[in-house]
Amino acid sequence: MGDDAAKLSNLNLKITEDERWAFKELCVRHRMSQVDGFRLAARLLEQHLETKTNSSEGA
Repeated sequence: MGDDAAKLSNLNLKITEDERWAFKELCVRHRMSQVDGFRLAARLLEQHLETKTNSSEGA
């Protein structure tokens, strides 16, 4: 086996049915898979938290 980054794993989250459907519909509306939507959300969250941390350090 080569690349560890290519190994797939499941992620189990407890969310409401409404949140689940809202996420699914958002992904469909933008023609992206739910996996791609999750990855984009994770990158945006990371950027947001880094920006928040950097701005609080400068205060």
